[in-house]
Formats: sequence, structure tokens, C-alpha cells
Amino acid sequence: MFRIRDGIKRNQKKTAALLLAGTLAASALSPISALAAPVSGEGSIQMEEEVLSLGLGETGSAEVEYALAGGFADMAVLTADPSIAVAVLTDNGDGTAKMTAAAAAPGTTVAAVYRISNPAVVDYITIRSGLAEDGEVYTQMTGTSLVTVYDDRMVYYNSTLTGRNGASVAIAGMEIERESGLDCLRVTGTLLSGDSKTPGMNTFYADFYDAAGELIRRQALYTRDPLSGSRMELEWYIPEGCARIVLE
Repeated sequence: MFRIRDGIKRNQKKTAALLLAGTLAASALSPISALAAPVSGEGSIQMEEEVLSLGLGETGSAEVEYALAGGFADMAVLTADPSIAVAVLTDNGDGTAKMTAAAAAPGTTVAAVYRISNPAVVDYITIRSGLAEDGEVYTQMTGTSLVTVYDDRMVYYNSTLTGRNGASVAIAGMEIERESGLDCLRVTGTLLSGDSKTPGMNTFYADFYDAAGELIRRQALYTRDPLSGSRMELEWYIPEGCARIVLE
């Protein structure tokens, strides 16, 4: 049985949507850009919220303030992963618009509201779809793997971690510590086998992704065999902007 805890404190961070950069650049050259005549000046687009949390099947909205010479006709919205959430824009007619998003599948993605004639004028909002309620956590099966769902990220893993050169740990518990100001993923378990080439020293890996699906870091964890018994405690510091973790 998994013993899983999570702190109540919620750490909201604005996610950099690097994956959208290429898509936005391409959109400026697509047929949709012909609908907006070229205009001078950069203008501005500002989301009033940084995060929108939705249950599966739910819709939600966020206000957008804009100042563009081309007006609302020069605006568009897209999501980095439309399989997780989709979004549309409607104009309020007073220099503001409403972005409405619908949650389609569990996960986290980023929506970009941008100027069609100049995609460098853009602002982002993180959309959390089907995640746990604030301060809660649950674990479920997805295919043959497990996923632990928090209110701000998801952790994917198998019941046994497989490290370098045959090292392996049977997972017994998992938690995210948030009190230190830097989130830390702590995994406890039982050492089943050690590294066959470096006895006494084992290496395990975790992959950290942002809300746009880009790999932030593949982080190695080096740990010695327990001094006594077989209980292991593995800790990874979670990088800024991480929305999904995959334990190898």
C-alpha cells in the first residue's frame, strides 16, 4: 500500500511555455494571419490570472486585457497540448476579452493568447486539468504504470524503480515536501538489487517536464546502499515550473 502525504501550502508558479514559441512563429505565417492587416506598434496583452484549474469535463474562463491597434480581430489563442485542454476567445468590447478553456484529459498545459500579426506580443496561462483539489493527492493506475496526482503536478512511475546497471528499488511511499521554499520529491522503498558495476553506489533518474511538455531536466540521484537493512530514501529537488515528473 502506498503512504502518500502532501502539504497544504500551494506554490503557484508562472510556467514558461517554450514549446509554444515555434508554434506561434508558424502561426504568423499561416493563412489565419492574413485575416489581420499589418498594424504598427507592438501593443500589449495581459492575462489577469496565471493559473486556471479545472475538473475533467469542466470549463472555466479568465479575463484578458489588451491594447492593440488592430483590436480583438488581431488576437488568437492556442494551447500547447489540445488533448489536455482547448481554449477559445470572445471579445467583451471594452478592451478586454474572455478566454474560455475546457478540460479534456488529466494533465497540465499552457494556453497562449497572442497577437496574430506579431506573435511576440503574447501572454500565457497555465491550465491544470483534472488534477487533485487544493492540498489533496491521490494515486491511480494508467495502463501498467502508476500516477500520483497533486493539485499542481503529476508523478508517473512503476512500482519498482530501475536504476543504472540493474539497481532497483520497490517503492513503498511518496511525498512532496514544500516547507523549505524549494519543493522536494521524497520516495521511500526497499532496495531489491544494487548497481552491478559499482557495488555500494546506485544511480536512479527522474525526468522533469514543464506545463508545455518540454523536458526541463533529467536528474540523476546518486545514493549509497543502506548501512543496515534495505530501506532506501531517495530525494529529488523539483525545478521551477515543473508540472510532470517521470521516475525511471
